[in-house]
Amino acid sequence: MRILVIGAGLVGTLAGARLRELGHEVAATTTTPGKVEGLLEKFDEVLVLRGSDRDAVRAALEGRDAVVVAAGPSAQSSMTPEERAVTYREILVETAESVTGATTSGDAPYLVALSSTSVYGNAQDHLDEITEAGPVTDSTDPSPTMFLAMEKVYLERAGDRACVFRCGDIFGAGDPPIEAKVAMAHQYLGGSVPFSGDALFYRLAVEDAADAIVHALENRITGLHNLTHAEVPPTNAAIFDALSAAQDLPALTYRDEIASPQKPISVARLTESGFATTRSYDAVTLAAANR
Repeated sequence: MRILVIGAGLVGTLAGARLRELGHEVAATTTTPGKVEGLLEKFDEVLVLRGSDRDAVRAALEGRDAVVVAAGPSAQSSMTPEERAVTYREILVETAESVTGATTSGDAPYLVALSSTSVYGNAQDHLDEITEAGPVTDSTDPSPTMFLAMEKVYLERAGDRACVFRCGDIFGAGDPPIEAKVAMAHQYLGGSVPFSGDALFYRLAVEDAADAIVHALENRITGLHNLTHAEVPPTNAAIFDALSAAQDLPALTYRDEIASPQKPISVARLTESGFATTRSYDAVTLAAANR
């Protein structure tokens, strides 16, 4: 297959490497010209474009059999609702509109996109588990709002050729360790974070995210799929406060602007398609959870 990966970051780069190993021709996009040379060592072609640029996306998709949308908002520019409103719309919704509007039905590629389990908020916390068929949040925060708007674009415009993964927090090599992120929250955010302390802290290893993308492409699964691990994790507060204490820092303040599930997230639908994650937490997170 000829595959385009929009967003050659943590997930996109590893997914591209997996796909090239399988013999596919893989191109990638970046918004940073300075990254092109390094990315050419990992991809067959690298294009500099923004996902919101419809003409550029249309040209990039010409002749492609599939597209993987792995671009995600930067945490550094998403700490306030105002920042999230701008960043999430451009990177999530406008990219989705570019991708689905770039081709006609006769040449439309299969697509895989990454969403977030934050779309559930606390809407299913009265149930025993969180499923794709259950209700989603009615929060007005731009994070779940824009993820849901993005999903709607993909599923309504390309439903029979689109797979959308609702992912937990993705971590991997090159990503700052979780204890460093906690320290940065104290240093740069005054110890105040926008999410809920009572939510379960689902993490997804980048290797599992990449493998799930390959699985989707090879099996052309469609619709919504929760993508995380089957183990039930501890809460955000249990993890982050333990890591704060280990660094002689006070507990974080949780502003509850972005609600996430407090009940276990079901991965039964993805498991039925033939895929299961093989990793859950890194060693630091496990150690924190057991303190």
